[in-house]
Amino acid sequence: MSNQKQGVTIRKSADNLMPIEGFIKNIKSRNDFREVVCHKVIPSKKASFNDIHLVPEVKTRLASLGAERLYTHQCLAIELARLGKNVVVMTPTASGKSLIYNIPVMESMLLEPKSRSLYIFPLKGLAQNQLKVLGELNPEAAAKNAFAIYDGDTPGYKRKKLRDAPPSVILTNPDMLHMGICAFHEKWAEFFGSLKYVIIDEVHSYRGVLGSHFAQVLRRLRRILSLYKANPVFIASSATIANPTELCETLTGLEFELVSESGAGHGKKNFLFIDPSSGVSPYTVSTKLFIESVRRGLKTIAFTKARKITELMHRRVIESAPDIKDSVSSYRAGFLPEERRTIEARLFSGALSGVISTSALELGIDIGGLDVCVLAGYPGTISSTWQRSGRVGRKGKDSLIVMVSIEDALDKHFMRHPDDFFERRSEAATIDVENEPILKSHLPCAASEVPISPCDKIYDMKIAAPFLDELTKKGILWKSKLNGWHTKRRFPHRNVSIRGTGDTYSIRLENGKLLGESSGGKAFRELHPGAIYLHRANQYIVVSLHPKAKEAICRAIDADFYTTPLTKEDTEILGVEKEKVFHGTPVKYGELMITEKITGYVKKDIATREAINEYPLELPAHRFKTKGIWFPISEDTLEQAQRLGFDIPGGLHAFEHAAIAALPLFALCDRMDLGGVSYTFSPLLESPGIFIYDGYEGGVGLTKRGYDVIKDWFEATLSLMEDCPCEVSCPSCTQDPQCGNSNDPLDKRAAMVMIKRWMGKT
Repeated sequence: MSNQKQGVTIRKSADNLMPIEGFIKNIKSRNDFREVVCHKVIPSKKASFNDIHLVPEVKTRLASLGAERLYTHQCLAIELARLGKNVVVMTPTASGKSLIYNIPVMESMLLEPKSRSLYIFPLKGLAQNQLKVLGELNPEAAAKNAFAIYDGDTPGYKRKKLRDAPPSVILTNPDMLHMGICAFHEKWAEFFGSLKYVIIDEVHSYRGVLGSHFAQVLRRLRRILSLYKANPVFIASSATIANPTELCETLTGLEFELVSESGAGHGKKNFLFIDPSSGVSPYTVSTKLFIESVRRGLKTIAFTKARKITELMHRRVIESAPDIKDSVSSYRAGFLPEERRTIEARLFSGALSGVISTSALELGIDIGGLDVCVLAGYPGTISSTWQRSGRVGRKGKDSLIVMVSIEDALDKHFMRHPDDFFERRSEAATIDVENEPILKSHLPCAASEVPISPCDKIYDMKIAAPFLDELTKKGILWKSKLNGWHTKRRFPHRNVSIRGTGDTYSIRLENGKLLGESSGGKAFRELHPGAIYLHRANQYIVVSLHPKAKEAICRAIDADFYTTPLTKEDTEILGVEKEKVFHGTPVKYGELMITEKITGYVKKDIATREAINEYPLELPAHRFKTKGIWFPISEDTLEQAQRLGFDIPGGLHAFEHAAIAALPLFALCDRMDLGGVSYTFSPLLESPGIFIYDGYEGGVGLTKRGYDVIKDWFEATLSLMEDCPCEVSCPSCTQDPQCGNSNDPLDKRAAMVMIKRWMGKT
């Protein structure tokens, strides 16, 4: 029996089970899905409510929208905000976090009509979504244009109107706050002077480079607010991370209260772990699950770990299931804004039954109720896994999350130890407010906005003053005896990209048509001549790369291969910041200079992932300062491994890879955010040794987090290797798909000897 919906055949379960239960039974019974290693049922939970006094107009409007009572966590957070406390709310997806800031803002609009609020979102799509929410909550105010978006898409004439007559609420993003609001604060004097609330949504996304930049933008904002004698309340919302209070306080320099006990209810959540048999592609399994789920009438989202995989899965769906091709789409960064908005709207309206996405849809853009989430690979962190799985099962509905393991160390670890996944705490989000390049780039911006006094109350002048003096000597700033440092440049903000990944590269066809965009930090790796670029399920080969023009030229191709770059790294020690001895081995943390050069690339077969051929490249080297840890490996440790017949260079290399793979268990990052080099002899250490570093200019706190938890970190590193049944090396423990040396040599046996001796276990 079947019926039709939006052109997709929807099959009803023959055994009359509920759709989710029937799908689970089908998965467990099928030969191609038989490797189900875990089925965890998270029981449904009843909501808990509390009473709170609300302004009558607000209460009436909420009731008309079905929100007659508020959850306990909503009531607590609102009361804290009313008391003037800065508050961060860390509760699950779909727990009503937006009401926590929208209710105080609505009340202030009614009780203090001249008050203003600033909403900051990491993505333009989130601002668009929240503008709709505000319109539903207060249609009368919306009709009077009391809410407005101010971002890069706002026309020039409208920007002037908003500055001259600011609405009650401005919705923006960090980029526009940096470039278009703080930089011209005099034009926003009325708005800043009346600012009562600053909302920071999805605060967990401000980590690494973006978070380190955003911390400087917020310090500049606070200096401007002080100028206008404004003292707004900050309200932040976060996904589950290990350190929400610390993150908010580091970002803003202010104290925060945490609300983390959720009163929201949820339906039953089914979590399946599938570990495909050897030789079976996890992406084939994920694609089959996606197709079957959509055909059953279940609204489905599949998350991948890379743009290439997103497009490959979309391509396979179109080829193998043409009956659903018009009801599914891919979604990722690099799409043009209008493409993303169209896909979001089609998902929300129900015109799309399925979407295959990178992390771009992880954040809380409202795309309607979804039933099934397919994770094509462990997302890399516990936090991201729960955030992505929270996209399904809204409004109390039962849901299914299926995680399909890929050939990756953490994937296989959790397949072997599923209880560890469900018991493990989320990772810590790290930023570095002392990142030298980032801080030095923002000081001229701050000085152009408000002169920086030697007694500045926002900056830590012990850290900032030497940089200010350096910038003065370079002629970028000048110092007045009257009121401190000023900038010589009229608009220094233009030279600061807060996404921190260099200039944006345009990706074009040979006829000039724009296909998409890529960050400069990825251009040499992903857009080198000969690289395969995928967009909307179509393949393109990069014909040429033009660094000066920041442009890559592509040509359509139908290829049965993909490409990975070959790299060569070298390391210099610039300074030691921390040092400790761990079982007789000195471990140091400090500043490094990394030289990275793309030397070529490898063509690999799409089906088997085996190398087809290697090709040399001549591209300029990339040098950057960063932070990292390093340590020697003693001669007696190497001798023990050698006596056992193990490969010493392979052991050092495997140790480095496994440590990089394990750090995301403790820091909110991906192993692509890290780099490493192993040496059979390092002149810097005068011995064999290993360096592991942050893959970003100036460092962003990732290896600092590793240094702080080094015992737990290296225990996990050893466990990843010990638990894997392979003898020497495999993708499930020590092989890295992005290794610039094609994973040669690797010997986990030697690495385990090294780490056991290093940790005092032998």
